Amino acid sequence: MNDKWIEIARTGTFTDSAGREQTFTAGDLDAIARRYDPQKRDAPLCFGHPQNDKAPAFGWVDKLKSEGGRLYASFSRVPDAVRDLVAKGHYRHVSMSLMPDRVSLRHVALLGAAQPAIDGLKAVEFSHDTRAITVDFAASTRGDDSMTIEELQRQVGQLTAQLEALKAENANLKKQAETHKQDRDKAESARNEAEQKAEKTSADFAAYREKVEGERREARVAGLVKAGKVKPAEKAGVLDFAAKLAAQGGTVDFAAPDGKSETISLEERYLRELEARPADERAFEFAAPPAHGDPAGNGGNIDPAELTAKL
Repeated sequence: MNDKWIEIARTGTFTDSAGREQTFTAGDLDAIARRYDPQKRDAPLCFGHPQNDKAPAFGWVDKLKSEGGRLYASFSRVPDAVRDLVAKGHYRHVSMSLMPDRVSLRHVALLGAAQPAIDGLKAVEFSHDTRAITVDFAASTRGDDSMTIEELQRQVGQLTAQLEALKAENANLKKQAETHKQDRDKAESARNEAEQKAEKTSADFAAYREKVEGERREARVAGLVKAGKVKPAEKAGVLDFAAKLAAQGGTVDFAAPDGKSETISLEERYLRELEARPADERAFEFAAPPAHGDPAGNGGNIDPAELTAKL
């Protein structure tokens, strides 16, 4: 695992998430690699770009290196469920996030349908597979949709290689099907088994992620109780209400104390409001979400959809 290097950046000019142009030279990538020291601050592997540092990590960057105008990262402590999702192509791209100094790595994000700001990177792959077919579609960075002859030839070559591989595999399967009916049955059984395994992997990962989120939520609410901002009798209700908000999804705009506005989840806004309570604030004595979380006075029977509409 530690010997597998993943491309996370390359030289060029790109548009970041704030709409600003960012140019990276080979010297910039060298500086990022030299600066990285996991003993001082290790960068996590996340799903998407998290809104804050309280999001769970699904692996850690243990090394960086810069070669040939590209920045590579080596990861450790990546769960098997995450490796399976990457191997099955559910997360094919990566995107890096830097501190404002542009040389300190903040985190590396696994992207599903979203495209990274830095294009032209090879598809992420945590394990070697000689049968895997990887297409590296390098988008143009010149501000238009044109491609050079070299780029076009590279893409045609990749697609041609895939087509030939698929033709060979199809011919082999056809020959087996025509010759041995038993082989057809085995192939169908293998396909069904693969589908069942994929479904189980997805379910296992969903359960794993829910467990991580639940532990994070539990620790955060426990901190509120310890700080005197939530009564012990309120804890169970707060956890239940926060979990319902998380399950419902959705986001809201939140104005931070420094005047900046950010988009956060309903659960995050709810927990931040509790964290903003003065330590000596007291709510009513009942084992349900605090009074401000139940504006209708329904004793904890709160509909998250109704609360979302009001927000």
